[in-house]
Amino acid sequence: MATDPRKRQKKLERRNAKRQDKKHKIARAQPAGLADRITAAAKFPPLDAWVADVFYTEGIGQILFSRELPDHTVAVSVFLVDRYCLGVKDAFAQVLTRSAYDSEFVHNMRKQFPASNVSPSCARKVVEAAVAYAGNLGLAPHPDYHKAKLLFGAVDAGECTEEFEFGKDGKPFFVAGPNDSLQRSRQIIGVLTRKCGPDGFNFAVPFARPEELLPGAGQQEEPANLIDHDEEETPDES
Repeated sequence: MATDPRKRQKKLERRNAKRQDKKHKIARAQPAGLADRITAAAKFPPLDAWVADVFYTEGIGQILFSRELPDHTVAVSVFLVDRYCLGVKDAFAQVLTRSAYDSEFVHNMRKQFPASNVSPSCARKVVEAAVAYAGNLGLAPHPDYHKAKLLFGAVDAGECTEEFEFGKDGKPFFVAGPNDSLQRSRQIIGVLTRKCGPDGFNFAVPFARPEELLPGAGQQEEPANLIDHDEEETPDES
């Protein structure tokens, strides 16, 4: 039986949330001038750029961009990008030793989330295109995006010839993740309703009943395909 994409996305977001929370704590523990350090790091050559494979298959995944500094530290920015609707859902930037970077990102992260290498220009293009897509819907990126994007520096997104598709089946598709509360889900659906009209987008909010969401939002003629009230919890993979 095929894996339910909503269950798969929920699992991916739970696993990513744990990792992102750890990284945010590390970033907050670094000096207050992190934005200045990231800006300064942007003048050094790129080290890695990759897009998680699930970005293409499941509609949400991490995009990483890094640069190595002369002192053998690494500046890295990671963006959790939802190409179906929300753009950059989360982001962080960090400066760490090369050995720590290799352990945490090159080995552990890519083992947990297999990824494909891309050019620096394509990494920037897909992130900024996702932000633009969500922005046209009235949805802003995660606040830390503005700090993390500084690492791109002078990378020219226009050099990337690859095209990226956003939305699903020609429409925005909002899938509520583990950190999207009922209130936030209602707000997002409200924004999409005003921008796209009640039939101009789809949504999946597994933990909510239709009457708890804004009336007339999304395509509710097939509610079983959009809101699953009895979705079984899928345990985390070890």
